[in-house]
Amino acid sequence: MRTINPGLFARLMRLPDFARADLLEFLGATPLADAQLSAMIDDFAEKFRAERQVARAEPN
Repeated sequence: MRTINPGLFARLMRLPDFARADLLEFLGATPLADAQLSAMIDDFAEKFRAERQVARAEPN
C-alpha cells in the first residue's frame, strides 16, 4: 500500500467535500505519482474557485 505525501494530503483535505471524495476514491483505485496528484488537486481547486466566483457574480 502506498501512502500519500503529508503535504499533498493536507492540500487534498482543504478541497470541498465533493472534490475530496472524488479524489480519494480515485486514489484508492489508481496509483499516482506525487506530481500527478498535485496537478489534480490544483485543477480541482481552480475549478472550484472559478465556480464560486461565477456564483458570486450572479445577481440575487
